[in-house]
Amino acid sequence: MKARYIACLALAAAAAWAQGPRVPQAGGRAGTRTPGVDMTRQTVVEGVISAVNIAYGAQYPSIEVNKTLIKVAQVWYLLDNDFELKQGDAVKLTAAPAANPADTYLHAVEIVKTASNAKIALRDAEGFPLWAGGNSQGRGPAGGPRAGSCNGGCIEAGSAATASGTVEQVAMGAGIQHPSLVLKLDDGTLLTVRIGPERTLLGNDFELARGEKAEVKYAQASGCDELVALEITNAAGVRLVLRGENGFPVWN
Repeated sequence: MKARYIACLALAAAAAWAQGPRVPQAGGRAGTRTPGVDMTRQTVVEGVISAVNIAYGAQYPSIEVNKTLIKVAQVWYLLDNDFELKQGDAVKLTAAPAANPADTYLHAVEIVKTASNAKIALRDAEGFPLWAGGNSQGRGPAGGPRAGSCNGGCIEAGSAATASGTVEQVAMGAGIQHPSLVLKLDDGTLLTVRIGPERTLLGNDFELARGEKAEVKYAQASGCDELVALEITNAAGVRLVLRGENGFPVWN
């Protein structure tokens, strides 16, 4: 089971790595590099995500809102900033059309999840992607808050709790989401918490196998019904810290 779980995570991590590099490229704006989008024609799209399309390889994932296809960002950038997108999420996007007329997609500049007011900046004021050099350290167009910085708090105050039980399932994320842990408590209750990027588990040689004991410290995420793991201790006694006391992810 451990081998099967690690293999599953490895495949998912490889897919995320295929979306692109995690570090700024040297000389990000040297030469004739252009942003690829027309920032003078920005528009706002507001509605519910009806589809999340993930194309592996050198393509950006896209979402569909109000029958409009919008390219977002590479999967690793979204998840590294603890920003998830799934079908049914209500969002408000600022987007710009591509400079190339052959590209009929809109490209997201900023996304706000209206239920929680969680926000992520994807491009700077010139339209350059924040994950690909230049001003790409997860900061907003004018040196603003870091993407995924959980302004106002990532978790509900006083909601932190600890539970022990048996690992029932580790489910891989649907859409652009982190995997989740399902823990069966001693009274038979199933507790489901979001974990963190697969690479965080793999990088720390951290295993969660079905049927083994685990302890999780978790809290209520702000503005939604989800629970998020702050730290997990597995059957081997290894403790993995995922988020700080305010819910801010430690992998950033």
